Amino acid sequence: MSRPPPLQPSSASTYTLDTVHYSDDDRAPLLTPATPQYGATVPRSPNPSSSTRIIFNATLKMACLFVVSTLLLGGTLWLALPTLEDADRPLLRIPKSFAQLQALNGLLKKYRDIYPYRILVCYVTTYLFLQAFSLPGSMYLSILGGAVWGVARALPLVCCCVATGASLCYLISAALGPALLTLPKWKAVLDKWATKIRHNKENIISFLIVLRIMPLPPHWVVNVVCPHVGIGLVPFWISTALGILGVSVIHTTIGGGLDDMTSPDDFHLISWRNFFGLAAIVVGVLIPVGLRYWFRTEVEDVGDADANEESGEDEDRILAVGPSRVAAKKDYSSESEDSDEDIILEAGPSSEHK
Repeated sequence: MSRPPPLQPSSASTYTLDTVHYSDDDRAPLLTPATPQYGATVPRSPNPSSSTRIIFNATLKMACLFVVSTLLLGGTLWLALPTLEDADRPLLRIPKSFAQLQALNGLLKKYRDIYPYRILVCYVTTYLFLQAFSLPGSMYLSILGGAVWGVARALPLVCCCVATGASLCYLISAALGPALLTLPKWKAVLDKWATKIRHNKENIISFLIVLRIMPLPPHWVVNVVCPHVGIGLVPFWISTALGILGVSVIHTTIGGGLDDMTSPDDFHLISWRNFFGLAAIVVGVLIPVGLRYWFRTEVEDVGDADANEESGEDEDRILAVGPSRVAAKKDYSSESEDSDEDIILEAGPSSEHK
């Protein structure tokens, strides 16, 4: 079978000329150093222009996702919210101040008894939107939940909303975050976090819970980094729900007394009571880690003692059994040699006599 004529620049694109390779041998293998995979060309080395293009594409996808999510949130609120009076419409907003929070609290309580499920759907959808894109306002929604539904019902609701919204942020980072690896700064941050995760792999749930309780790093950093350092979605959700529990107790408790507050100074977010409460949660989280470490040390000590005893017994057995077997073997060899000599002495002369 004759080879096709080489392509000329006039009839072939630059991409074709760069990727097509000929060999002098008609029986050349399909895989060559130039094409290590079937149907693939040599990957080009990354350069600043390609890195910029990757980041631009990821940013464009993120912007499109944000616009679609905003439209989805608006559509949900438009369909689920009951018909509001003209005087109540300006009060419907994501609270960013104490006055807006109290106004929204009064509005939701007004429609809560008439449309309980609609109010719940709007609350959950808004909370998930804020958490998915790491937008401010989650604290006010937690306080608002305690004011509208009480601490007993608002606390599990808030924890589930935070964990699910953070998981959405986790998935967004898993889909679009690899573009950040082209930046040396972000890659160094991910490498540092990957090292910490490897050192705490056996206690990963407790480690992530403590990260959620501590003020640093910010929660959005944990959400973005976790999918790229080997943290699964299930342990991520569990650790987020448990790690946010202490802060959610504080927020919902404040919301329970929102009607009696007159100014933001009544929030008392920073107090000795809250400090000792969070410290107690940290201690409770670290207790299983300490017990696991203590029991593992005890088991290793017992295992080392058993191994030393077994090695001592083996040495005693070798010393007790070894020489007798050697002596028996020597006796047997000497007896066999004597019997062979007797046979030779007895049989030799008779054969010569014959």
